[in-house]
Amino acid sequence: LLGSNDNTYLYHNSTLAINPDDGSVVWHYQHLVDHWDLDHPFERLIVDTAVAPDAAEVDWISPDIEAGKIYKVLTGIPGKTGIIYTIDRETGKFLWARPTMFQNALSSIDGATGIATVNPEVIFHKQGDEVDVCPSTGGGKNWWAGAYSPLNNTMYYGLQNMCMHLTVTLDEPDREALYGFTSSESLAPGRDNIGTVFAVSAETGKTAWTFDMPGTALSMVTTGGGLVFGGDLEGNFRAFDQDSGKVLWEVNLGSTVSGYPISYAVNGKQYIAVGTGGSVTTSTHRRYLPDMKAGSENRLYVFELP
Repeated sequence: LLGSNDNTYLYHNSTLAINPDDGSVVWHYQHLVDHWDLDHPFERLIVDTAVAPDAAEVDWISPDIEAGKIYKVLTGIPGKTGIIYTIDRETGKFLWARPTMFQNALSSIDGATGIATVNPEVIFHKQGDEVDVCPSTGGGKNWWAGAYSPLNNTMYYGLQNMCMHLTVTLDEPDREALYGFTSSESLAPGRDNIGTVFAVSAETGKTAWTFDMPGTALSMVTTGGGLVFGGDLEGNFRAFDQDSGKVLWEVNLGSTVSGYPISYAVNGKQYIAVGTGGSVTTSTHRRYLPDMKAGSENRLYVFELP
């Protein structure tokens, strides 16, 4: 529990631009005041792109975007809420943001100032309070990596449709309640699957395609040949067409694909490598898949591309 719900906590859950010569902070943007372990430590994407957010899908938009201008942006999903933020990386100015999954931690972002407002209905105040928060501490997005393709200016993320019922403890230190609460996970409202791969345009914020799967959707990587590779909790490793989302190839590796896939070349041959094994971020999701046969063995797989 934070010291007070009225404080903003400078640099808490923020993106900072730091001058490497003297260490000074050039600008910072605060994504969320976090009461629920919905931290924002994940990768940001550095992209030069036109910025033309589509209001039909993008919830929060700056009124000051210059049409036709190529911006140097930081974009992507920096935190567990699953919200994409696009920021002018030269100035720190907020440009646009949109959810990719059901979330209720954040109620709004002011397009002109970029100031994010926490949903007061999910803030807790005292021991014994109970709230329902989406996503859960497991994400939305979590440690697994997203990917970006410069071929079509699109980003790809494996996200989880999970929520949590949270009970505030705040009495004695407890290994099961490190953040001052205990919680139990559940599927997000209206969903019957945990994982979804989202492909979203970095220019417009529009969803290019989605792909649902019963288990957790894990790390992604793109290739120069227009493919997107990614694995899941059930051991499936797939190659998607980056534009359509069509599954072009898949194999079950018998163990959760928890590693970060990479692409590399040796002697003119291209390879994809990925590791499997157990993960603290996926172990709780196994109970939703009682018939799942994939194990948690640590292995490394390498595939040669044709």
